[in-house]
Amino acid sequence: MALVTAERELGRRLQLVQGIHWLYGAQGDAYAALLRGYGSDPSPAYERARAAGPLWRSRLGVRVCTGYAPARRLLAARTADGPGEQPQSALAWDEGLPDAGELPGADQVREPAARAAERALAGLRGEVDLVASVAARVPVEVLADVHGLTGADRVRLAEACAGAAGALDAALAPPAYDDAVRLLDAVGTLRDLLGDEAARAAVVGVRAARELIAGVLHALLTAPEAAAAAVREDPALLVTETLRHDPPVKLHTFSLAEDVEAAGERVAAGEQVAVLVAAANRDPEAFTAPDRFVPDRYAASGVPEPLVPAPHGVAVEAFARGQAEAVVAAVAAVAGVGGLAAAGGLPTAAGGAVRVRRSPVTWGLERVPARVAG
Repeated sequence: MALVTAERELGRRLQLVQGIHWLYGAQGDAYAALLRGYGSDPSPAYERARAAGPLWRSRLGVRVCTGYAPARRLLAARTADGPGEQPQSALAWDEGLPDAGELPGADQVREPAARAAERALAGLRGEVDLVASVAARVPVEVLADVHGLTGADRVRLAEACAGAAGALDAALAPPAYDDAVRLLDAVGTLRDLLGDEAARAAVVGVRAARELIAGVLHALLTAPEAAAAAVREDPALLVTETLRHDPPVKLHTFSLAEDVEAAGERVAAGEQVAVLVAAANRDPEAFTAPDRFVPDRYAASGVPEPLVPAPHGVAVEAFARGQAEAVVAAVAAVAGVGGLAAAGGLPTAAGGAVRVRRSPVTWGLERVPARVAG
């Protein structure tokens, strides 16, 4: 009876939050519309949110930040103890987990990521999906290597990471009931395999690395000249510009532990804040031609660094960056650095990319169709 009651309560909460987002979004609240997330392209939602101002209050009771300067200030402020409580959270998948352990750094993941990327790219021929074939595969293999998992445990890890892939979005865009149960079961498997200390970091880090790798591969297809130039001159520039142009964490919510002055306003301790990272990283007051993918903008001094938050208290940048740079190097090795612009062995676009709907935190790339010469 207790289990049935808990299941009914979970389903009720999921439906209630979905209904609130739908109602306020339909009434013109740009943040609620973003959480509702039924569009295939998130850019218009970010533009509507930015038009409301650099810092404004949603009807959901959240202070929404879209400007780069105030976002940077808010992200640097002290947050409430432990991972910030998610506003309107319907699925607290990390409830009961200890504060996040640290993810391996860039230097620790480059070598296993290089091996994983080489294996993933070696078998690609014809029309492929670069998300399933590369971006979703590499971070899981890296995590398995770091934790020394072999045999059946590697298979369990891959299945659990796939099941937990929607965790970052789940608290703000409640999933269907069956998906929610699958997610919670997957987190339980990760706790069994990695321990409670590492489980939260694994859920967050794998998804962030997947999205950054997918974003880099997408950029190679959609902005081949700029991307190829960056690979020849400095591959890290390609990854940095992807962090700005298509960040793996596009929305970060948290609770402040101190008063902060931002955009000429006082944001009080205890207030819920939602930083729209994807909007702030394209703030025209901070970046020239913000909608263009221009990796060499970072070759000049004085250009602001992309905002990269720490979702659920997990610092993801080094873990994700190290893997993305290893994937870029592997692609360059397959294609020949000098032949990237001419596409040689480099994948070319085989249709438009598809993003996951109702995923306001990652607005993740679900498929990146490509064609690989063989």
